[in-house]
Amino acid sequence: MGPTPALILKILACACFGTATAFFVLVLYRVSVIGRGASSAYTGTSMRRADMRRKALAGSPLFRFTIPWLHALSTMVGRLGLEAMYNYVRSPYARAGYPGGLEDEEVVSLGLVLGVATSLFLAYSVALLWQPAMIWLGLFGIPLGFVMLVANLKARASVRETRILRALPYVLDLLVLILRSGTSLSIALARVVGDYDDHPVGEELGQVLAEIEMGAPRIDAFRRFAARLNIADISSLADAIVQSEELGWPLAETLEHLADRLASERILQAQATAGSAGVLVMLPSTLVLASAVLLLFGPLMIRYMQQGGL
Repeated sequence: MGPTPALILKILACACFGTATAFFVLVLYRVSVIGRGASSAYTGTSMRRADMRRKALAGSPLFRFTIPWLHALSTMVGRLGLEAMYNYVRSPYARAGYPGGLEDEEVVSLGLVLGVATSLFLAYSVALLWQPAMIWLGLFGIPLGFVMLVANLKARASVRETRILRALPYVLDLLVLILRSGTSLSIALARVVGDYDDHPVGEELGQVLAEIEMGAPRIDAFRRFAARLNIADISSLADAIVQSEELGWPLAETLEHLADRLASERILQAQATAGSAGVLVMLPSTLVLASAVLLLFGPLMIRYMQQGGL
């Protein structure tokens, strides 16, 4: 016996409402996300990995238990010459802020451990649910685990970049205010790093300040800062400071003009996002209306069909 008209209408209504819910979730995601930069080719390292490592060791017992085994494994992995994997991991790990303060070899080792664990899980699942002869399909879990690690790093980098972009106008205003008082850029950076100690902006500018204090040229430190994050607004900030250093422009005025431009761009971006949200909401709203109409007038339609109206 085939499905009844009432069941068909219920399925259609549920499908419309479910699709509408999915579209609403997509709209909320599109509205909340700020533009993300493409992957950079950054190949440098951080001078603050040791601090991050100490914080991770102090805050996580699991990390304290895992890191000796991971370090021992990284010693063996480092002898294999997996330079392609290092390059694949280095950029998203840098943009994610070096969580845990791991070295490149340790990150690759962690990816390999996750790959082996995923491979064993897939092999067991295939043998249990399908047939033992297909256990070799578990080998696909080795690259899958490594890709899952990189995807997690990219997701963390995206969240971190959003926080940086939101705090950047306030950081520029603070830098301008301190520079206009007659202090140097290093003192202004130290003040910003102190005020944003637990923020990604403070971590990145702390890296810049550490490089400058170690004797690196200020221009090179800011260029590495821009390459490490690969964000358009951060690149503009680094270019403004570099041009001010090379051409002798007043740095406070340069940063003030940049802050005004970024504020204008954020207003335009917010207006564009609000305009696109209205268009994206139209389709799920129509689907919700269609599901409501089916639920309200469904009984009348069923009675009409049962009476031979068709």
